[in-house]
Amino acid sequence: MYSALTRIVNDIPISEGGKTNVTILAPKKVYAADLGVRTLYTGFRDIGSLFENYVYLRIKHLNPCYVYEEGSEIDFLTSGKTLIEVKYHSQMTKKQQNLFNSYPAKERVIITGIKDLEGLKSR
Repeated sequence: MYSALTRIVNDIPISEGGKTNVTILAPKKVYAADLGVRTLYTGFRDIGSLFENYVYLRIKHLNPCYVYEEGSEIDFLTSGKTLIEVKYHSQMTKKQQNLFNSYPAKERVIITGIKDLEGLKSR
């Protein structure tokens, strides 16, 4: 029997560290609960986006939100204050790197592949 509460997508809010009006106006990021279904509807066109979605599925138990300041975004900030940026065959912009380095966090992690996910389960 299937649960009526099964979710097809999950959304995450912006970090509460932002200004109130930015928090209210900022869109939520949406991640598919099943990458196969996502690919069926959107096609296999952006592997970086698929990989970010996969990372979300692996860390969703850490209650992530995202960070957005002055036009730059960091993919995830966990409830344990680990800042996570997912980069699959790409680099952070200078502005994004500055935000990543200056944002108050206990730990900073850049994920570029599956091996980087090891150890994130408990953070």
